[in-house]
Amino acid sequence: MSFATPNYSGALFNKGNERTPFLSMIAGKTAYSNSVEFVLGQDYTSEEGDIPAISEKASLTAPDATLITRKQNTNVTQIFQESIGISYAKMSNMGTLSGANIAGQSANPRNELDFQTSNKLKKIARSIEKTCIQGKYNKATTDETINKTRGMVEAITTNTVAAGNKPLDIWMVNEAMEKVYNSNGDISRLTLLIDGVTLNQVNASAVDNGLTIVPQSRNENGIQITKLIMPMGEIDLMLGQFLPAGTALLVNFDVIRPIEMIVPGKGNFFRELLAKTGAGEKYQIFGQFGLDYANELYHAKITGISTTFTKPEGRKVYVMNASEFPTGGAGA
Repeated sequence: MSFATPNYSGALFNKGNERTPFLSMIAGKTAYSNSVEFVLGQDYTSEEGDIPAISEKASLTAPDATLITRKQNTNVTQIFQESIGISYAKMSNMGTLSGANIAGQSANPRNELDFQTSNKLKKIARSIEKTCIQGKYNKATTDETINKTRGMVEAITTNTVAAGNKPLDIWMVNEAMEKVYNSNGDISRLTLLIDGVTLNQVNASAVDNGLTIVPQSRNENGIQITKLIMPMGEIDLMLGQFLPAGTALLVNFDVIRPIEMIVPGKGNFFRELLAKTGAGEKYQIFGQFGLDYANELYHAKITGISTTFTKPEGRKVYVMNASEFPTGGAGA
């Protein structure tokens, strides 16, 4: 509509948030499925070793057979869909400028459809980002019910740490790492996904405990990564989006990948022209996406973190009283 989207000259600046750090970290690892439901893997628990106590006579009779059972874990893809409508009147009216009309200037953007399409794709990316974090699983059983992919917050149920409304400290993070380790997960490539308040909390705790923080240690897919050297090993620190208040995620991005479904002859997240109903053109953008996080035991989460941060007055320094120095004084 010409009056709803007036033409202006000048550089374009987006006031909205278009960050998608989680999606950026799993980019380039897309897998494809021809089924809405896809397999994450199977769970089984191997038997613990013991010290046998079997006599020669007892060994003549084999023990009762036991079986190790397995459980398959799955997730689903869900639909992301947006529409764009451009009237013929708008298409033919790109020369009319609103705002400051200065000689020699032209409308920016030059193509309204491309501008609207680009921003709808940014919205979809943000929607996928939120889904990867907060998605609530649902498997459709009819054409009228909705498939919803399970996000990381809901997926992680085993390796959890309760902060008790205290600021996040390195010992909580260390406990989360230990839980991943005890679940046979790989702790060599873990990333702590946190918000700005929690980042300040964990940094203050690291400084207070004399741990090493390596700022701006690397840039991965456009995301700035900070490294923290913990008692259990090194982890990466990264600012996340859409984290529930008071929640931090410890994730292994090596095992996470996007799952997409291809529409034959069209692909995924494509724009197509819809049937005409008047003097204009209407398009839709359609795509299907699901989150494959492998096994939830590879990850951990910390909940109930204080949502405020108090700036430390300074680093703690511990000194001895003069009477506690060895005989001869401090300079002996």
